[in-house]
Amino acid sequence: MVLAASCEALSAQSADALINKLVEKGILTQVEAASLRSETTNDFNRAFAAKSGMAPWVNSVKFGGDFRGRYDGTYQDESNTGPGSATEDRQRFRYRLRYGMTANLADQFEIGLRLGSGEVGSAAPSLGGSPFSANTTLGNDGSRKFIFVDLAYAKWKPEDWFSAEIGKMNNAFWFTDMTMDPDYNPEGAQEKFSWVLNKEHKLDFTAGQYVIYENFNAASNNENFNTNNTLISPNRDVYLFVGQVDWTAKWSDHLSSRLGVAGYAFLNQRDISPALEIFLNQNGTSAAGSNAPNFNPIVARAEISWMFDSAPLFHGKFPLTLGFEYANNPAASSISGSEGYNVGLTFGDARRKHNWMLSYNYKHIGTAALWHGINDDDFGVNARGGTGVAGHQVIASYHLFDPFWMNLRFMQTEQINTPPHVSSEQTRVFFDLLWSF
Repeated sequence: MVLAASCEALSAQSADALINKLVEKGILTQVEAASLRSETTNDFNRAFAAKSGMAPWVNSVKFGGDFRGRYDGTYQDESNTGPGSATEDRQRFRYRLRYGMTANLADQFEIGLRLGSGEVGSAAPSLGGSPFSANTTLGNDGSRKFIFVDLAYAKWKPEDWFSAEIGKMNNAFWFTDMTMDPDYNPEGAQEKFSWVLNKEHKLDFTAGQYVIYENFNAASNNENFNTNNTLISPNRDVYLFVGQVDWTAKWSDHLSSRLGVAGYAFLNQRDISPALEIFLNQNGTSAAGSNAPNFNPIVARAEISWMFDSAPLFHGKFPLTLGFEYANNPAASSISGSEGYNVGLTFGDARRKHNWMLSYNYKHIGTAALWHGINDDDFGVNARGGTGVAGHQVIASYHLFDPFWMNLRFMQTEQINTPPHVSSEQTRVFFDLLWSF
């Protein structure tokens, strides 16, 4: 398949070069050249489909992925004391490998599949790999490692202003990692609507309907009650519904902004299995059980960016971005930590070769401000992420070669709302080498 795709590219380049020469010599007009290019492409696509055995409605297939090598150092503060507070440092060398394909089909359909590395959860191995990360720790004398389905989705985009997808997919929401881990790939469905008001302003509305936990017991008795006389129904599935509206604005060649408001709520939240909470292995308030608070937070995010004409050791215009995200869970009391915020400043952008990025942010995440089942699993204490934590984060990135980046992430955190005589502070450092292909 890769060879066939390469032949397609070479054939297209040769045909284009010949047609361009005919236009230069005045043998063909621009209109005739465009028509001939279209016919050439269609002829090749038909021949390619016949030779490869692919259906005629497959327009293209693309392959690609990335590999990341990481040093992960977790250092506990010497003053850590009390039940549940970690005291031992840990150093790991880890990798993440992801590889997949995207098939573009007729009538604006897309099918995607991506495989990824990862580790089976030790607390509940039957639940699979971590929902937050495809990291694999090196060790166990060169043992064979696991491969998981990281993405598997179908997407339809009939118009520029609408798209919908189902399956296991990249989340489409504009959140910081305080609210949703960027590596969290939800399962279910999501839709996106976009309205371009004019050249300077655009509105987006994103909706997600995610399956969190399927409850099923063929021998269940729906007349069972717990000690609080609450009906136990083990066959009630758990869903999460998310909605967000955001406004992107460009005020001048230098100044731009983006503002978003979102919220999420569960269906049958208290039917989350305690086994899932154990599997997630995150700090914070559990969403399972009859005594858990409801999680229906309101999340607001804002960014404002100024584009400088130049900067030292940077190619092109240089962005400076100030960002803020605030979350409030009205169903939780302020005592249990119903609020969270993330404020930061970012210099530069490392998407282009030989460019760099440096960012700083401070996060304060109340224990019940957000559900720890979808937010960052790295920023936390006791070698776990989640909620009930506050601290500083610094990220530096440099794009050295076209396929190669170097990244450094530094986090200094402490547990908040700690019981008396408990202290838990942590420093964590990531050093990443990332190749994209």
